[in-house]
Amino acid sequence: MSNRALIGVASWTKTKADLRRLAKALDAGARAPAADFELNYRDGAALMAEITKERIKLLGVLKDMGKATIYALAKKSGRNYSNVHADVTRLKALGLIETDAARKIFVPWSELHIRLPLARAA
Repeated sequence: MSNRALIGVASWTKTKADLRRLAKALDAGARAPAADFELNYRDGAALMAEITKERIKLLGVLKDMGKATIYALAKKSGRNYSNVHADVTRLKALGLIETDAARKIFVPWSELHIRLPLARAA
């Protein structure tokens, strides 16, 4: 299994086609390939609205810290607790941060790739 999170822009038409191909292959008895975690947006503006500079920094700080509390993350990053809490809540909803049994947060990905095409595919 891959340990990468891929964030990018993809059309719903392409996503549906990819899912149909995968379903057909699985129905034919193929094994599911090792998969990356993918998070796609309809366009670059939507991606940048969700994956902000502050959220990317939080992911890096948290990855360096390992498992931590939101309070410890806020203190380490030098940001206001309520703002960090809001960002962590959103990053958890997006699947980029997880919580363990002790209620500590962590980044499960070793790599984060952001793909932002400058031109739309024809």
